[in-house]
Amino acid sequence: MLIVLFVFLGALYLVAPSFVPEDSPFRSYLPERSLNLGLDLQGGIHVILGVDVQRAVELELDQLAAQLSLQLEAEGIRGFELRRSQQFSDDLILRFASARGLENHLDAVRRSIREDFYTVLTQPIQRSERELSVSLEQARRAEIIEQSLEQAREILRNRVDEFGVAEPIIQIEGQDRILVQLPGVQDPDRAIQLIGQTALLEYKLVDDDFSRSELEEISDRYRQEVGIISSFTRDQLDQLNALAQESLPEGRIISFERVVDRRGGDTRLVPYLLHDEVALTGGAVENARVMTDATTNQPVISLRLTAPGAQIFEEITAANVGRRLAIVLDSAVISAPQIQGRIPAIARAAQITLGTGSRAEMMREARDLALVLRSGALPAPVEILENRTVGASLGQDSIEAGRVAGLLAAIFVLIFMAFYYRAFGVLADVVVALNLLMILGVMSLFQATLTLPGIAGIVLTIGICVDANVIIFERIREELRNEKRKIRTAIEAGYAAAHKAILDANITTAIAAAVLFNFGSGPIRGFAVTLMVGIICGYISAFWFSRWILEWFLEKRAVKRLWI
Repeated sequence: MLIVLFVFLGALYLVAPSFVPEDSPFRSYLPERSLNLGLDLQGGIHVILGVDVQRAVELELDQLAAQLSLQLEAEGIRGFELRRSQQFSDDLILRFASARGLENHLDAVRRSIREDFYTVLTQPIQRSERELSVSLEQARRAEIIEQSLEQAREILRNRVDEFGVAEPIIQIEGQDRILVQLPGVQDPDRAIQLIGQTALLEYKLVDDDFSRSELEEISDRYRQEVGIISSFTRDQLDQLNALAQESLPEGRIISFERVVDRRGGDTRLVPYLLHDEVALTGGAVENARVMTDATTNQPVISLRLTAPGAQIFEEITAANVGRRLAIVLDSAVISAPQIQGRIPAIARAAQITLGTGSRAEMMREARDLALVLRSGALPAPVEILENRTVGASLGQDSIEAGRVAGLLAAIFVLIFMAFYYRAFGVLADVVVALNLLMILGVMSLFQATLTLPGIAGIVLTIGICVDANVIIFERIREELRNEKRKIRTAIEAGYAAAHKAILDANITTAIAAAVLFNFGSGPIRGFAVTLMVGIICGYISAFWFSRWILEWFLEKRAVKRLWI
């Protein structure tokens, strides 16, 4: 019985933030996490973006053509032209000025591709007496498409987070589409414009000469005033720097790095004092990839810079050895690696080493950071294929309709159970109410999004929970018809006989919910999630909690006869 009471209070504590007003004095004692309403319940926008993945492939081919040209020229090969094929979308055409030029350099070209480009380009095929064709490896092509979609989604998520939307849905659909749902957006036009913008990537020097404790004191002094808690927008950061301007050295600004606790999932903001002057922009980075350091066997991030960017980077690194260079995306610090030494411009490359930790954690951090670095600009053009705006009034109507439907269903079921099964019916009503509270508590704990189909799933689980109680009570009735049976023995036999039927029914329903979640999208997934959570909570409450409550009641009251 103590377990039942503990679960009840715990679920009530988790659900409370969803129903207590924001300005209530009790809100400070409650968890920050609450149940989020979906697009169909509070209004917002639904956008499907088409990503031109072929353009991403073409951009990759252009970069490979430039790199291969430099490689061939470095080996002394002259008198050729390397460009993307107009006829075949995945090919490069290498055309020499004469047939003799191709004949003289064919082995050198094949060797260069085999040694330096073997993972991305196929071996050349001679198309004519002066032309060779080189194709993009299909594995690399698939990687480019996947990488382009992931980058676009990451950029969109960063933009949406800045917009302040709670629980947005941003997911890849198919091979070239991205679904974006922003519940509760008050300005749809601005949100749509924001989705199409390019993320701003900047490199700024960190001022490590300033006192760390003083920096934290200044940032903490003004954070509350501008509303910066666990996240921030660019406008909030500008307000904070305007307030702290007199306390900071000239030409310095404050920014924060979002650090997520991998165990608890909590986010904290680490302040940095940066030079206001932008040392390098994201336009200087051509690519960022995760590699393994040959010396330490640890993951590092390899940057490929443009020629002008490499020259600027050489000057920065030469003048600031030992200092940190912050990587800033949309005003937020992503990382602040230390400059180990001057990096020559001819290398057109840089390397970021990570902190300490297990190899798995460092590899995950390296991949995330490389993805963000590559996300400085949208990797391919996007086009809005579908745009729907759901009004707040329609969302409110949906809430009222769902609330009325749920209440009516619950009331009719509770009345029927109490009338038909009497005292046991009241027990079933208590179990159903506890089941409903548990469902909402679990969804609040994981900050799940409640949609209109999700409400339908909750109503369905109420019926499933009631059905489980009906099976148990009918089994107990059958056992009580045998007058030789004692009350406790009849109850134990009834629960044991009903358990297999209840378990089988829940497993088959859970399989159906898993299939819906795996193959469905949007509202269908919302229905599947609530159905799955409801099945688990319903099984626990109907079979275990009801039994514990009943046994506790029989023990306290010394019941001689059951009314069922």
